[in-house]
Amino acid sequence: MSYSANTADMTNNHAPEDVDIATLTVEEAPPPAPSKRRLESRRRILAAARQLFVERGYHGTRPQDISKAAGVGHGTFYLHFADKLECFLAFAEEASAELEKFAEEHHSNVHSLEEGIREILKAVFEYSEENPGVLAAALTDINVLAVDETDKIMPVDRWAEQWANTIQEWADKGVVAPDTDPMFAGHVLVGMIRQGGAYAVRAGLEPEETLEKLTRSIMRSLTTTP
Repeated sequence: MSYSANTADMTNNHAPEDVDIATLTVEEAPPPAPSKRRLESRRRILAAARQLFVERGYHGTRPQDISKAAGVGHGTFYLHFADKLECFLAFAEEASAELEKFAEEHHSNVHSLEEGIREILKAVFEYSEENPGVLAAALTDINVLAVDETDKIMPVDRWAEQWANTIQEWADKGVVAPDTDPMFAGHVLVGMIRQGGAYAVRAGLEPEETLEKLTRSIMRSLTTTP
C-alpha cells in the first residue's frame, strides 16, 4: 500500500496522534483464499446459471431461479455475484475460455491462411455441438442487458479480440491485405459467423457446406484489396 502523499507532512518521523498506526503498514496481508465450500457453491451456481441461460435466455432467468437450481440459499447467490448481469458475465467468460482452448488446439498446426480459418471454424462448430446453445447464449450483447451504462467487456467483444489477435498474427506474416484493421475485422468476422451460422440452421445447410461457405467468405474479406 502506498502512502507517499502523507509522508511529506511527517518530517518529525512520528505519525500524527489522530492517525491510526495500523493504516501505515507498508505491506498488507493478502486476503484469505476462498474456502473449499465457497468455491463449491460458486461452481454450483455457475453450472445452474449456464443451464438456465441456455434454456431460458438472460431475460427469462432470475437470480432466485439460479439459486434454486443450484440447491443453495438465495442469499448465497449474492455472496458471489452482485447481480444477475455479473453472474451472466462470469458464465460468458467461462464459455469464452472454453472456446478459446478449442480454437488453440485446432490452430496449433496449420500451414496457410485458409487452413487456419477453416480450423478455427471447425473448433467453433465442435464446441457448439458438444455444448448446445452455450455459445449463442454467451454471445448475448450486454448492451441490451444493462439498464445503466457499464464498463464491462461484452462477451462478443472478447471473442472479437481473440479473432483480432489471430488476424494480427496473420498480418505479421503478410498473408492478409496490408490495410486490414485486425480489431475491426475481428468484429466483422464474429458477425459473419453468428449471422451466417443462424441462416445456415434456418436454411437446413449441412455443417460441411456451412463451413466451406464461411471459410470462403472470411478469406475474401481478409485478402481482397480495393
